[in-house]
Amino acid sequence: MKIFRNPIFAVVLCAILILCSTLLSVHIHFGAKCDQVKDMLFTGVESNGYARKGIATHLENTAASASGLATIARNYDIDTEDVEMAVDAVQLGLRYSMDYASHLHYEYTELGKAVNALADQLQRVELSERDADGVQQYLDTIAGAKKAIDEAGYNDQVREFLRKYDRFPTKTLAALAGVSMPEYFA
Repeated sequence: MKIFRNPIFAVVLCAILILCSTLLSVHIHFGAKCDQVKDMLFTGVESNGYARKGIATHLENTAASASGLATIARNYDIDTEDVEMAVDAVQLGLRYSMDYASHLHYEYTELGKAVNALADQLQRVELSERDADGVQQYLDTIAGAKKAIDEAGYNDQVREFLRKYDRFPTKTLAALAGVSMPEYFA
């Protein structure tokens, strides 16, 4: 036990313990703050005095409406594979990409491209009055969801958080502790 009496060893051991306890504390406490902001993507944001739904809710509505468009399009022998794959990607992203808002945004953008292409194809086909009304309702829902996403306030919350914490030493300690900062939905 002579090693414990060595002052250099004692200093190194203390430094290691302090570093470990600091990183653990950062991981627990700062990680919780980061998770709180990330969760706003799903739970919603209080912005300008209004409670706004989470972006995830609007993504789910967009995916459901895109699936509805695909159902109508299949009745007219229009290929819907791109839309179906994009819907699946958004739904999987909502389930498994909680820390990666930028990934969800990418999948949402891809879904938008697929929906626009499908809507273009549907405009070239003579639809029944019922199907034309259905297509318009789905497109209106998608447009409303897009507007709600644009006004959701999530990115404003992330911006505020990053202004406060995305600097030294917090950023460095967070990286060392394995805590990921919230991402913009962009």
